[in-house]
Amino acid sequence: MSIRKDFYYKRRARYYLSDEPSHSQPYLCIVLHGYGQLPEYFIKHFSRLERKDILFVAPEGLHRFYLNGSKGRVGSSWMTKEDRLNDIDDYCNLLDEVAEQLLANNNFNKIVLLGFSQGVATACRWMSRTKKPIDELILWSGAFPPDLSFEEAVQSIGIKPVYMLLGDKDEYAKPEILAEQESHLAENGIQVQSQLFEGGHTIVPEVLGELVAKIFPRS
Repeated sequence: MSIRKDFYYKRRARYYLSDEPSHSQPYLCIVLHGYGQLPEYFIKHFSRLERKDILFVAPEGLHRFYLNGSKGRVGSSWMTKEDRLNDIDDYCNLLDEVAEQLLANNNFNKIVLLGFSQGVATACRWMSRTKKPIDELILWSGAFPPDLSFEEAVQSIGIKPVYMLLGDKDEYAKPEILAEQESHLAENGIQVQSQLFEGGHTIVPEVLGELVAKIFPRS
């Protein structure tokens, strides 16, 4: 027989920035990495855009592990199936704290949340819970998690625009699933803009550049 006890304790977490926060940045974009990625490298997709008017921020999932065996490259994950509900609570609290720090001294004109792969489910769950002022949602190579009801999603998204992007050779996310979700969201009055691009389960620089230019107009 074993008895489980849950408890809270303080631990460190981290996030990476594309630049030093400044009042000259009118835009904030919080980007959530996929399974097995590290934010230090994930944020380079966005730093390469050289948009000094956008502060890109990449928080890290709380689970780190070796990608192959017991040594070598390390990746991060937002959660696993083990103790998943507590993991969801923990990363939602983490993202709230990251947002709190970023918003403490900056009044951004627009705040966008982007999730890639596993980060899509993370973004959807956090957006359904947080009170932070997120203006637009980007779902890249992923779909709404099955445990999150569309009623919750519709209520949390409201009239915010949603962008759904998927590679035509993606081996994980399937076009029919995203098409079904897009249709359901549209039926509930949510503005959905979808794009099927050439490529696999990855962020294509040209596609990202076009999307960012569309969402964040240069002043």
